[in-house]
Amino acid sequence: MINGNRKGKLLRSTRVLFHIKDTSDYIMTNDPSDDPDPTLFRVFVSDINGKISMEGYLFGSIVAHDPYLLEEIEELDCTFEELNSEYFDRNPVVGGLIGQAIGDAFGVPFEFLSREEVRALGPQDMVGSDCELHFSSRWNDIIPSGAWSDDTSMAVAAMSSIVNNRGRIDFDDVMDQFLAWWDEGKYSSLAFPFGLGGTVGRAFDRRRQGAPALICGGTGIRDNGNGALMRMFPFSIYCILNDFDDGDTLSLVRQAAKLTHGHEITAMSCYMYTLFLRECIRTRNPMLAYGLVFGKFWRPKYGQLFSDNTVKAHSLLLDNDFSRSFNPDCIPESGYVVDSLAVSVYSVLSTECDEDA
Repeated sequence: MINGNRKGKLLRSTRVLFHIKDTSDYIMTNDPSDDPDPTLFRVFVSDINGKISMEGYLFGSIVAHDPYLLEEIEELDCTFEELNSEYFDRNPVVGGLIGQAIGDAFGVPFEFLSREEVRALGPQDMVGSDCELHFSSRWNDIIPSGAWSDDTSMAVAAMSSIVNNRGRIDFDDVMDQFLAWWDEGKYSSLAFPFGLGGTVGRAFDRRRQGAPALICGGTGIRDNGNGALMRMFPFSIYCILNDFDDGDTLSLVRQAAKLTHGHEITAMSCYMYTLFLRECIRTRNPMLAYGLVFGKFWRPKYGQLFSDNTVKAHSLLLDNDFSRSFNPDCIPESGYVVDSLAVSVYSVLSTECDEDA
């Protein structure tokens, strides 16, 4: 993506122009296929699995910079669907929700432990009250292994609302489904709900007293825990699958956050999360996605969208380079939304598989 131009999005009709010899990479374009001059095409480089490593350049400019490239490529003439038809069978909704539930359930027993305590335990498998490994924590003696918490329950509640409203987002209904989780145990992994935080609880109280959903979230500086970020996936993926532009994405994400967390810092964190998720799905390259969302060169001009104080609050993400030798111990141990986003982004960048993350 160059300045909002999503030329690198993999489509069934994406035209595969060349294979780069002795590599697994291909030069592709989404420019009109009836254009006879490939030097005028804006191209990107992707492997057969859709992992994009470069984009946003005119093919003629690349050749001018590296004339030897013409000796390193072989011409092809096919669509990306012909190259890999299985690419379009992948479902980011299912994968994302299952990934959230697994990460949530794995982390439940370790909530509120320090990083040193977690490192000392060296967890490799899910643990809980039904396992031999015993340690003192908020949930380990109460919750069995494999049970997801409020994070996933509220995400599923939001998805249920969207499905039941035939793809339309009704924030009042979403909020009522959140209450159905806490008051009735609906969407829970166990026979009872657990994990409700104070900020979310106060938003629920406002809803029970008749407040419209979009004014239920607290707006104070201390109302910036991670409770909106943890359940943002359904709204983020809704924006992504409906191909919302950046403005519409920000509008929806801001409203989704306000159900429980109405401060601008939370809105910005949720917006950055959504953009990062979008670019990870689109490029299948977390490092490239990171550069497009958080890097100094390509990232959006957040100062035009949020106040100076809100942008400054995200300095941990914007002023550090997580793609290089960053020390994760510099991320504060807290439930603050910015810290939570930072540790999740770092975890994606520094690992190769779900288990390691």
